[in-house]
Amino acid sequence: MDGETPSPNQPNATRRTPVAILVGLALVLVLGIRAIHADQPIVENFVGRQIPTAMVARNLAKGSGFLYPQLDTAPFPNYFVVEPPIYQSLVIALATPTGLSITMAGRFVSAIAWAIMTMSLLVMIRSREGIGVAAWAAMALAVFPLGVRYGRAFQPDSLALGLVMAGFACWDQAMRVQARRAGQILIALAWCLLAAGFASRAILVYLLVPIAFGRLRRVNSIHLPTLAATVLPAVVWYAWAFSLSNRAGGSLASADNQALWLGAAGAASPFRPETALFVIRVLCVRAFTPVGIVLAVWGLGKRGSSGDRLWLVWAGTTILAMALVSAKLHHEYYWLPIAPAVAVGVGRSLDRIMRIQPRLGIATTLAMLGLSLAQSLPTFETPREWRSIIAAAQAVQGTVPRDALVVAPEALLFQADRRGCRLEWTPPAMSRATGEWGEKQAIEKPIELVEFYRLKGARFFADLGDAGDDPRRKDLHDDIRRRYKVMVDLPSILVAELAEPETSH
Repeated sequence: MDGETPSPNQPNATRRTPVAILVGLALVLVLGIRAIHADQPIVENFVGRQIPTAMVARNLAKGSGFLYPQLDTAPFPNYFVVEPPIYQSLVIALATPTGLSITMAGRFVSAIAWAIMTMSLLVMIRSREGIGVAAWAAMALAVFPLGVRYGRAFQPDSLALGLVMAGFACWDQAMRVQARRAGQILIALAWCLLAAGFASRAILVYLLVPIAFGRLRRVNSIHLPTLAATVLPAVVWYAWAFSLSNRAGGSLASADNQALWLGAAGAASPFRPETALFVIRVLCVRAFTPVGIVLAVWGLGKRGSSGDRLWLVWAGTTILAMALVSAKLHHEYYWLPIAPAVAVGVGRSLDRIMRIQPRLGIATTLAMLGLSLAQSLPTFETPREWRSIIAAAQAVQGTVPRDALVVAPEALLFQADRRGCRLEWTPPAMSRATGEWGEKQAIEKPIELVEFYRLKGARFFADLGDAGDDPRRKDLHDDIRRRYKVMVDLPSILVAELAEPETSH
């Protein structure tokens, strides 16, 4: 009947509209921001994580196989088994039909994953604490500087966290539905999403603690063995990875990486003053803005309208896990898992402020958005030392045969689509590079590493031009000019053939 008021238990268009609008706005905000300069070379933030991931993706496209993720740096085969190449497979699945470059497809996969995480958080918070908190939390998660940087980076962290959050949302909804069949379908979907997320980034398995805690009030309904079994695909992968990385022949980089990672875990004390200052700087300047942190602390310090402490447990578990690997926290993507809890705290605070003092709420929101934008802008700019990488890659492609090994920075090798030997600059890094060949040597100068590679079969050298602000690069380039046959010597690139020049008689 016209004018009849719908029952509150019956869904209708009016009740669904706010959620649909919020989901749409969240998608536009997340994807729109992260699509800016999507064709930017993947050399911002942590090059040492993005470039190997991209190399694996390109080699997957060339047919290397899912079980044999390979890098383009010698000695070969050089397997990158840090995680199964789920992320890289999705990148290729997007790039192939669309014609996107691998790097652009990678940025879009990360952005889509962050959008999935944002929507998953919105759905969970709406069912627990209402549409107001959900909307503000989703907005915060969409614009956090940390999320902008790594929600467009060519690495699996955004995907892994997005899958875990989506799995958690499905599990949470499965505990709420009345229909048994629908619940079973949701639990099966949740299992697949969580398993893929933990496999994509195994360190996230500690999030099983808050996920289990989130449903403790329904102990009879939760399937703890099923939830625990979500780690099995990761366990199987690392058993395979251990076997693959310890085979005879090829690079020893994988075994070396295992030792380095295990040695770094817990190596730095989280209670040292310098560590505390570093944490404050990351939280306020690099990750969530000072306004966001204040709002998050206030919001998480109070129980939500659902009455539970889920997100406080999420934050506490994440902080404990981060403390255990505090020596790795200079890699900012280790901070990503705390972002959903921070967003919930922000959402609670903004919702309260808007109810009490709308003008103050609007001013606070604008302050956080402005700071987020300002602190995110550098990620859309190619760092100064890499600005000539496209021109340099074109020069390498024009002078270095495709089948020749070239000594070059890892990022230049990828950009030029060449295989070769990784150029390093510091004695520890150079020593580690030689160790990957099973011949670890104490090397003091980069020219010694270049000669080591030449004796191993490298035929060319290529490096970005000397900008005059790095004495190590200038000294190396001078050594290359004196010692080898220079083919290209431009402000953007130096290319040389690694053959001893003829000595005049």
